[in-house]
Amino acid sequence: MTEMEEQSGPPTTLIDPIDMSKLDTKFREQIKSMPNSEELSACFACSTCTAACPIANIWQYKPHQLIRMIILGMKEEVLSSSEIWLCLTCYQCQERCPQKVRVTDIFFDCKNLAAEEGKVPSNIIGLGKELLEKGQLYTVTADWEREDLGLEPAVPGLSVEAVKTILKETRTNKLVEGGE
Repeated sequence: MTEMEEQSGPPTTLIDPIDMSKLDTKFREQIKSMPNSEELSACFACSTCTAACPIANIWQYKPHQLIRMIILGMKEEVLSSSEIWLCLTCYQCQERCPQKVRVTDIFFDCKNLAAEEGKVPSNIIGLGKELLEKGQLYTVTADWEREDLGLEPAVPGLSVEAVKTILKETRTNKLVEGGE
């Protein structure tokens, strides 16, 4: 029988260790106090949400991992993650959760908290600017395309001025202007 080699330093792990001093112990309660987040602590990381997510394979942190990170108090990592903004809001995770954890709604709460802290990706800010300027995110099909389809050249009754006026009084305007 051979002697086991002594290992110097910490043991090798598959994931990086969590720095416990950086955890925000109030983050879980902050999320749980929001509407639709009462069941957060019921998550037992079964990964059903991740299996249901159509884009989880491109995420660094999978949905069940993000929920676990919230429970642990990893506020900085969660609110800085791109995953909360990449969520398709298809609700597949939420529909399939055996514990009725409202995963998609919790990600919305995280987005709101991230926005309050100014942690919004530039592409989202760009969408907000476009929405404020044009009153819509998608350009209506060009006149010639509408004509080819046998439709009137202009979309009847399309008025975005009311939308633009309303948006100027919302958080979208504050977000685009850099204030909150």
